[in-house]
Amino acid sequence: MATYLTKAGVIKLEADLKDLRKQRRTLEEEVRIARDHGDLRENAEYHAAKERLTQVMEKLTGLQYKLAEVCVVDPSQHKTDVAILGTRVTVKDLSSGSKDQYILVGPDEADPVAGKISMQSPLGRAFIGHKIKEKVIATLPGGPREFEILSIEAVE
Repeated sequence: MATYLTKAGVIKLEADLKDLRKQRRTLEEEVRIARDHGDLRENAEYHAAKERLTQVMEKLTGLQYKLAEVCVVDPSQHKTDVAILGTRVTVKDLSSGSKDQYILVGPDEADPVAGKISMQSPLGRAFIGHKIKEKVIATLPGGPREFEILSIEAVE
């Protein structure tokens, strides 16, 4: 299954991968040093380092798999009259009248505090594929809410 990301998302995952590789090398050295201390059955230092190494290896493998299956979406290569991954969508909540902006990103890039919402979130699913001036209904945990899409622009 492809992982959909923006260019910024790929850069972030590649930086995470580089960091995990550094952690792996450090932990491999810790395991080697702890192993040299003798009896492994009662060597807590060895077991702790080995467990941390296993966790880092699992994250590393998962990240490598995602990057191998990545599909980079560049909104500047598409018309921005439709909300797609990598676009900033300005919407009006028709029940409250408030206006908000969201950047549609892949699940691995989501950061709601920064206004980056996953295209798989309830809001993201409601906006994806819709045009300016369209009204959409998002099924949220608090119940359905209606939004009007005011503008769509590509994000670099």
